[in-house]
Amino acid sequence: MRRFFVEKADKPILKLTGDERKHLAEVLRARQGDRIVVCPNDGNDYIYEIVSFDKTSVTLEFIEQYVNPTEPDLFLCVYIALLKGDKTELEVQKLTELGVRKIVPFVCDRTVKNTEKTERLLRTAHEASKQCGRAVIPEISEVKNFQEVISELSKYDSSVFAYEGAYNAGLRLGDVIHGDEKSIALVIGPEGGFSDEEVTAALSAGIKSVTLGKRILRAETAAIAGAAVIMQLCGEWK
Repeated sequence: MRRFFVEKADKPILKLTGDERKHLAEVLRARQGDRIVVCPNDGNDYIYEIVSFDKTSVTLEFIEQYVNPTEPDLFLCVYIALLKGDKTELEVQKLTELGVRKIVPFVCDRTVKNTEKTERLLRTAHEASKQCGRAVIPEISEVKNFQEVISELSKYDSSVFAYEGAYNAGLRLGDVIHGDEKSIALVIGPEGGFSDEEVTAALSAGIKSVTLGKRILRAETAAIAGAAVIMQLCGEWK
């Protein structure tokens, strides 16, 4: 069944409007009697049946609801330095598929691109959530600077940043992620990596640096690979 996100799943009748109505009625050309999944971002799937159409809305009748099985117990937040072109959108798409709950774009010393439209990233997360069957669209933060990122990492059970210079120290994700954390923050730098000053600031704040292997990964690859490893370590790939 097709998946649609709404602010509230009204019962027993729901009026689907706006872009979601247009997608259902004009793009998918759904018919009376078809059933769809409605998600109000609460972790549940709500099944509705199409009752009727008009020019501004689709009338839906509630059938049943159940807990969506795809949402992870872990709250994983990934901080991603803005990348050139559409690479940031690629990160958002894949991190959404992996079950990440929050994505925070940021700028730092070696960031080439320093602006991004949050609405575009949210739209990417929205579409990816539909495609992969999630019941929650990841939160997309406004763009922050590196100092703002550092200042808020203490609220997570564990916080790590990927750093190519950490390879010789031998500290890997499996060494610092224990698997019983409820919330984890992963910080991924830009194409040119973190500056020495940023590495010092992160370490001074108690953020652990980890290696993602002996090969230097592209920033977008590091974000996706790092999130996948954390999900595996925390038992979310059952």
